[in-house]
Amino acid sequence: MPVPVCTCTGSAHQCYKWGNGGWQSSCCTTTLSQHPLPQMPNKKHSRVGGRKMSGNVFSRLLSRLAAEGYDLSFPVDLKDYWARHGTNRYITIK
Repeated sequence: MPVPVCTCTGSAHQCYKWGNGGWQSSCCTTTLSQHPLPQMPNKKHSRVGGRKMSGNVFSRLLSRLAAEGYDLSFPVDLKDYWARHGTNRYITIK
């Protein structure tokens, strides 16, 4: 399976590996992103470092996409699957 990508800036950027099987966006930063990153709760006027998705959530996403007939031989665009607020660390995909 190819490395997932993120197209939040208009062009595809490969994601970085993060944690145990998870992914982190290489382009969703505090200056480049279609969706603004959320504020840091303990620091005014600063935002979190980037969007992340744990390996567990990513594998559930792959299962759901495969069930919907998505061809997993193409890179998955994670732009629409990041959490809108915060990292994806605690999000549940139903």
